[in-house]
Amino acid sequence: MVMLGRLQLDHFSGGLRVKVQQVWDLAGARCRFGKYLHVVVGDRGPDLQRLVRDFPPRREEIAEGELLHGLKVRMGVRCKADDAAATAELQLGESAKFYPTDAALAAWTAQAGTGSATVVYE
Repeated sequence: MVMLGRLQLDHFSGGLRVKVQQVWDLAGARCRFGKYLHVVVGDRGPDLQRLVRDFPPRREEIAEGELLHGLKVRMGVRCKADDAAATAELQLGESAKFYPTDAALAAWTAQAGTGSATVVYE
C-alpha cells in the first residue's frame, strides 16, 4: 500500500501523528504518479496486441463519464545495419495504455527481449 498523508505535531501526546488522505495499491500508485512506461526494445519487438489485451487500463465510471486508469507507453527502438545505427523513441497512442500491475510489468519486460521496461516518474 502507498499512502499520501500529512505529518503533524500531536499536541496531546507531544509526539507526531500522520493524517492519511489517500491510499493506493502499488499498481494504482504507479498510475497516479508514473508518467509512462519506457520500453527499450532489444533483439525483437514486443507483441503489443497481446500485452494491451491481457493488461487493459482500469475503467471507472464517474459523474462526467468514464475514466481510464493506466500508463502510456514510449518505446525506444534501435536499428543496426553494417556500419550505421539509428535510434528512435515512439510514443504509442491511447489504445496502448495498460494497467501497471506486477504481472503486466513482468510481461512487458519479458517481451522486450534483451531490452528493458521501466516506469518513468517525473
